[in-house]
Amino acid sequence: MQQLGRYQILGELGRGAMGVVYRALDPAIGRPLAVKTIRLADPLERERLRERLMREARAAGILSHPGIVAVYDVGQEGDTAYIAMEFVSGVSLDRVMMGEPPPPATILGVLRQTAAALDYAHSKGIVHRDIKPANLMLGEGGSAKVTDFGVAKITTSQHRTQAGTVVGTPNYMSPEQIQGREVDGRADQFSLAVIAYELLTGEKPFAGDQLTTVLYKIVSEIPPPPHQINPALSWAAGVVLAKALSKEPAERYASCAEFVAALEAALNTKKDWQALPHGASQNLPTAVVTPRPGLALGQKPEVAEAPKPRAPEPIPEEARRRLLWGVLWAMLAGLATGTLVFWGARAWLTSESPQQAVTAPAAAPASPARPSPMPPSAPEGTPPVQPTPGETAPTTVPVQPPPGTERPATETAQPPPEAVKPATEAVMPPPEEVKPAEEVKPAAEPPLAKPPPASPPPRKPPPPPVEQPILVVTSPPGAQVVPDANPAQACTSPCSLRMLPGRHTLRVTLEGYRRENRIFEVTAQPMELFVNLTAATGRVRIESDPPGAVIVVDGQTRSERTPATLILPAGKRLLIVTRDGRRLERSVEVRDGGLAVVTFNFPP
Repeated sequence: MQQLGRYQILGELGRGAMGVVYRALDPAIGRPLAVKTIRLADPLERERLRERLMREARAAGILSHPGIVAVYDVGQEGDTAYIAMEFVSGVSLDRVMMGEPPPPATILGVLRQTAAALDYAHSKGIVHRDIKPANLMLGEGGSAKVTDFGVAKITTSQHRTQAGTVVGTPNYMSPEQIQGREVDGRADQFSLAVIAYELLTGEKPFAGDQLTTVLYKIVSEIPPPPHQINPALSWAAGVVLAKALSKEPAERYASCAEFVAALEAALNTKKDWQALPHGASQNLPTAVVTPRPGLALGQKPEVAEAPKPRAPEPIPEEARRRLLWGVLWAMLAGLATGTLVFWGARAWLTSESPQQAVTAPAAAPASPARPSPMPPSAPEGTPPVQPTPGETAPTTVPVQPPPGTERPATETAQPPPEAVKPATEAVMPPPEEVKPAEEVKPAAEPPLAKPPPASPPPRKPPPPPVEQPILVVTSPPGAQVVPDANPAQACTSPCSLRMLPGRHTLRVTLEGYRRENRIFEVTAQPMELFVNLTAATGRVRIESDPPGAVIVVDGQTRSERTPATLILPAGKRLLIVTRDGRRLERSVEVRDGGLAVVTFNFPP
């Protein structure tokens, strides 16, 4: 059986860029182990890497947390250094992500446990620097453990092989790591946000075929909002992820746990959200396809076309004949009707008026349909009536016919003296004869009295406005929400308010964060409001004489050494510096956006 140091190798668990991971047994106590090996092939770098590996392994050994894989031992055998770690029965997160997406409860559980473990390590002054799915182990019962603490720093310096090429993937590295700047716990937060983005969308936020492309995107580009890739996610989740993926560490959340709490609250604003499997966005259907039976593997399916309109059925011969005769009869009837209308209109337009009948020649006797009664003749010897001055002379002169002859119809009988009128009026036919066109019209009926205008129906009063529920979610939660400056309606986020349609204001306050004000419009529909709070921070410049002192802020040891400029939450902070066994402390008030300079002088 193969031996590595004092451990018995039982089998191989996997291979990485730096070496092989074995399953081993500690024969002294019968404890199963995972032994990770690292090749120290470069003779020039061997001693330096060995010392650094020992130092980092000891630092990881002081971490005692249920979410961190414990480190038991570190050693070297020949050109191979090894670390003996806790054996976790389970699979790594990267293998889980290659299958079906985990349920929402599992995703949130993994993120919460990982955030708690990272915050614990950061409180001890240790930064992982290599958080990625392969370094997160999922054990039985849904437990999650972070592995490779103390190994990340050494492996980052070993990313280059002898050929000078980069191995592994830098997709989860923070911008400050790529740029070679000093890092703190917020670098691990950036990496955790990349994992969360990939878990929810099935896609890496910073992807590319070339290494330089990936590095450029991490440093310079903003990834697409996750709800554009996975519509099941709320836009609020994108706001939280964007903050955790900020290029500047100061713009991220104060801790990993705060980030995960804000993400969970944002995701829960949309019910029944689900994650997408790996690469699912590339497989979303863009057209409706109709697979054919027996379609060969690799053969391109045809795109289903829109159904064509159905051709009309042929008309039977008998129906065609009936239709033709019907059309002919309709045409003949229309022609006859048009002819009758034409001749009737022509006769009406060419008919003579009564004035034309009066001036007609006397030689043309009229033949009335019914003889009119002759007016009584005037006594003989009665002189004709002469018109008075100003009157128009008669156009015809009454002639006395000889005795026994019939009076022509064109002659006008002489009326009695009291009825003498101009000839133009004397020859007009009686009422029972032909009348002018205007007289044959029926008598116009007297105009009817217009009915009084109907009064418009009474308008129904508009329905009273209905209060709409407004869900207010803040990141982080627990903020006081005051609507319309009314403390009586204040609530603690996440909470629901009921407000009438119209414009309203919202004031959100939380200790340690900047106050946020919102103006929004309430419509006739329920709505959600997500408010992302920014931590109130200030800068503190810590100097010491002599320099190189260890800095402790509020009981947490920092990785920086004096002189250093720290970004700390606003409020009263206790600063402690230690050097050569000597200890100095001082309180400082950190103001939002301010700068405080604190100098410690160690006595000689």
